[in-house]
Amino acid sequence: MQMHWQGHYLDGITATRHPVNIILTPAGIQIKKTDGSVLLWQYNEVTQTQGYYAGEQIRLERGADPVEALVVSNTEFLNVLRFMASSSAGKFHDPAIRRKRLPWIILAVIGTIGGLSALYIWGIPAGANALADHVPPEWEAKLGEAVAKELTVGESMCTETLPQQSIEHIIQTLNSATLKHPYQFKVYLVKGETVNALAAPGGHIIIFTGLLEQTKNAEELAGVLAHEMQHILQKHATKSIFQSLSVRALIAIVLGDPGIMGDVIGTLGSLNYSRAYEEEADYLGMELLLKANINPTGMIDFFHTMNKKYGNEPELFRYVSTHPLIAERIRRLKEQAKKASVTSKPLLIGVSWQQLVKSCV
Repeated sequence: MQMHWQGHYLDGITATRHPVNIILTPAGIQIKKTDGSVLLWQYNEVTQTQGYYAGEQIRLERGADPVEALVVSNTEFLNVLRFMASSSAGKFHDPAIRRKRLPWIILAVIGTIGGLSALYIWGIPAGANALADHVPPEWEAKLGEAVAKELTVGESMCTETLPQQSIEHIIQTLNSATLKHPYQFKVYLVKGETVNALAAPGGHIIIFTGLLEQTKNAEELAGVLAHEMQHILQKHATKSIFQSLSVRALIAIVLGDPGIMGDVIGTLGSLNYSRAYEEEADYLGMELLLKANINPTGMIDFFHTMNKKYGNEPELFRYVSTHPLIAERIRRLKEQAKKASVTSKPLLIGVSWQQLVKSCV
């Protein structure tokens, strides 16, 4: 039986993912960091928040403030974890059990929260993250597709071959560097002066040509896409939507009520991710660029341009106005890129970026 595993540890204070060696022992989960320090998590202290569905990373959490996390990609880890946890095995998902259907999960969460306090009858802030972690990827994809269609209906779309093929190539390059996941990414290129990008649940990304016009090369757009992809992979949009919607709205979504889509779109359109979510998307987005051998300065240069050019025009520049503390984020990204040893290669060869941008405006 395999007892040693590879994974990543997050301390809950920063977004840094520390590579660690994991040993499952009768006493608990032993976590060995690269600096030689060792942590021991007792099984009864640990909660599983991800890893219930095929292709989804296993995520274990401990504590409340801050919340420590342990991420493992090998699904066999769960079987050994349950075996070693003994009396605490029921806390962890059994891969052999058929996954529960979403409506029952939602009703169970609602029932639990309702039993805790009448204050939660019309909202589920306490259970939003737990609910989002249990959402089947297929359901997320359908929700994201519906949201993307509603947001782009009546809008003029850029469908020219050059930008479409180039963006698809960038997405494929980034996606090839990710860990296995259940999502299929699709980019919608909307003509409009708004400088913004938006990630809907399940793999759907909306880019406005106003943002595209501000990029100088493919590497800068890759930085934006890597950031948005991580919002999707970490379920940030799904969690934020669930935190904002009422129980009635969630039930309506499950039952397929089309009238509720306006609430979902309103939530997503006014969405301001938490600082922790933004830091995580920045860090993991940069990590994704590095793994894909894409020049990391593109992401940094784009943020520099945006901060310098649109600092006084928040009504147009949604991308930074809804992503605060840009100077601090640039500093962290520079430090992260400086520590990496990567030989980057050009993303697009033989393509005029200026010509690509002009074809969409």
